[in-house]
Amino acid sequence: MYTAERQNSSSIGSLKVFLTFMIAALFLIACKSKKDTVKKDPLRNRTAGFLLRHYEENKFDFEWAGMKVDAEYMVMGETQGFKATIRMKKDSAVWISITPALGIEMIRMLVTPDSLKYLSKIPENKFYYLGTFEDINKLIGVGLDFDMLQDILVGNAIGLEKDEGRFRSETENESYLLISKYKRRVRRVVGVDDRRLEDDTIVVNPNDPRYQRTLKRVDEEDGMIISRYWVEPEHFRLIKSVFNDLIKQRTMELHYSEFQLNEDQIYPSQCRLILNNPSAQQELNFEITKISTGKPYDFPFEIPEDYIRKDSL
Repeated sequence: MYTAERQNSSSIGSLKVFLTFMIAALFLIACKSKKDTVKKDPLRNRTAGFLLRHYEENKFDFEWAGMKVDAEYMVMGETQGFKATIRMKKDSAVWISITPALGIEMIRMLVTPDSLKYLSKIPENKFYYLGTFEDINKLIGVGLDFDMLQDILVGNAIGLEKDEGRFRSETENESYLLISKYKRRVRRVVGVDDRRLEDDTIVVNPNDPRYQRTLKRVDEEDGMIISRYWVEPEHFRLIKSVFNDLIKQRTMELHYSEFQLNEDQIYPSQCRLILNNPSAQQELNFEITKISTGKPYDFPFEIPEDYIRKDSL
């Protein structure tokens, strides 16, 4: 017979089980919370030579590469999204097909170390252009070469030479930082030496007499560029780089994140490129949705007969 006493006994037993479960759950949560809040040991200081060697061992290497990319370009308050297919042969060619939201190819480019072929398939603006790699630099306002373009696309550092005497190293938060050492004339213009740099963007006053005097004595090819590279400590992959061109008053930033594994190599699936100059800021964000290496690609580039040739882009 089911009595009130048996009902109370059953309820008390269920309550005990419930409380036991809750206490165990809270204990596990407390333990997990405690584990998550344990501070990581600070990074051990490493020499510039150590970081350069380990970066070189872990940078993304390829002979052939193919990528699918989702991208977004922003300039002067306007934003345009597009998709791109990119094919590359190391040191030889970069082939790019750009497709806006409608899914119809609008632009095709073939870039080599010496040349640029550009095909516009926009219905009201069909044309082709044949030029040099330098035309790319004129368009975006920076000084890149072909190797740098390929490195940017796969997340390798640009301008990071193996000469450890040109860099000094330190730790910043949970990353290693390599800073290019600069000469006394640059220190005069910046106002601080390379050990006291804090801001990503280094601003100098072009009306400062020190800047004017230094500018007259500096050959543009010698340049006054401060380079900084942030490297994560697990795989020694680049996560950020900043280049300050003091002569032309412009800055380029590269940010890499969301690292993925491809055939035993680590690559960043997301990139953010920011170009700043006195007149404007440009920003390109792209995500690599697919990447493959190891197989050869073709680079089709045929110019239709009814397309006109332009002398400039």
